[in-house]
Amino acid sequence: MKVQIGDICLGDDCPIVVQSMTNTFTSDVEASVAQVKRMVAAGCEMIRLTVPSMKEVDALREIKSRLRTEGIEVPLIADVHFLPNVAEACAAVVEKVRVNPGNFVDKRSFRQIDLSETEYAAAVDAMAQRAKPLFDICKQHGTALRIGINHGSLCDRIVSRYGNTPYAMAMSAMEWVGICQRYDFHNVVFSMKSSNVNVMTDATMQLLKMMKESGTVYPLHVGVTEAGAGDEGRVKSAAGIGALLLHGIGSTIRVSLTEPPENEVPFARLLTRLNDEKPSVYTSISDGCLTIRYDVKDRQKWLAVTAAFAGYEHFNHRLKDIVIENKYYSLDECKYLSNLILQACRIKMTQTEFISCPSCGRTQYDIQSTLEKVKQRFSGYPNLKIGVMGCVVNGPGEMADADFGIVGCTHGKVSVYRQKERLTPPLEVDEALDYLQQLITPTLQTL
Repeated sequence: MKVQIGDICLGDDCPIVVQSMTNTFTSDVEASVAQVKRMVAAGCEMIRLTVPSMKEVDALREIKSRLRTEGIEVPLIADVHFLPNVAEACAAVVEKVRVNPGNFVDKRSFRQIDLSETEYAAAVDAMAQRAKPLFDICKQHGTALRIGINHGSLCDRIVSRYGNTPYAMAMSAMEWVGICQRYDFHNVVFSMKSSNVNVMTDATMQLLKMMKESGTVYPLHVGVTEAGAGDEGRVKSAAGIGALLLHGIGSTIRVSLTEPPENEVPFARLLTRLNDEKPSVYTSISDGCLTIRYDVKDRQKWLAVTAAFAGYEHFNHRLKDIVIENKYYSLDECKYLSNLILQACRIKMTQTEFISCPSCGRTQYDIQSTLEKVKQRFSGYPNLKIGVMGCVVNGPGEMADADFGIVGCTHGKVSVYRQKERLTPPLEVDEALDYLQQLITPTLQTL
């Protein structure tokens, strides 16, 4: 199945497309236009902007107009969560709209819902009927949709029936495959996002298998959400995205980093060229140890290609250890990369795992500097997971896998969480980190 998004084709034999998302306030037209231009200059081919309310729809229209006036034709994607009417308005403005079923029609409040087969079918039917106006507007304007399934924001109905699992993610997506077929709407892309590389790859593989069995395979957007920053974020993204791309899966990708979005693009573009690169010595040993030798000087290429092939082998064989060799790098540097990959694939945890979102126009505090502060305080605890999330839209759900975390509120403040439970009102960042220290210190004694 091919999908058209502006002048870009996705699916079948179309080239892999790199996309990213602005982190400016969409209502700030000047800042958003300037950032889109930087992202395009870096090589970004599709750009997403958050649209949390109707007031941002007008700003989105102005952003598009300004860009087109300057000759910038990059397809724009509206990111919509809770408000179907906002998605419908956006569908008449931009080339693509992204919705998340978990908080678009259904809801998630982390409670058990036991439905009979009749009640369950009625809930799916109600969801379909609520989505129909959006499909109709998309058809009218030639707008594409992305149905974005996030591990942390599966609705209560899905989790109650299938658990918080990769299978549940695939079943959630398949409900929407059925809805698309019901309304004869096929200009659609699906994504299965998780901060856990294993969950993301497994869910994507399961969805692909289910779509093949249904007779219709839609294009897939792939990426590891809340991957973090720096080497950790890049390696984690490469291990997950690369595993799928090397299986021939994925029409469009995003490397999600807690950094300026234009930083994501060069690394993502390296991943689109994996078929042109292969480690010179590449051996999977029967005892579960993988040896990879890739003699390349370019550090970013080394990280991208090595992590991608390791992720591919881990998905196929569930590795126990990884040995990395490169004549241009020291033994310590090779061991460092090995540990990052082992951590990314959750084979061996050697440091604190940080789950941090890349931020967007919903984030109202400096998440990038806050992540660095959190790393300075809490690195070095292999069994500890800490989330640093931009806002409450996905934050509590996406970091539910973490032991503790902070989630952005308003006016530069954050709240402290223990898993999905909010423990504090909005606090200044330093105050929240002090509180987090008090919570974590006793916990570390048992880790």
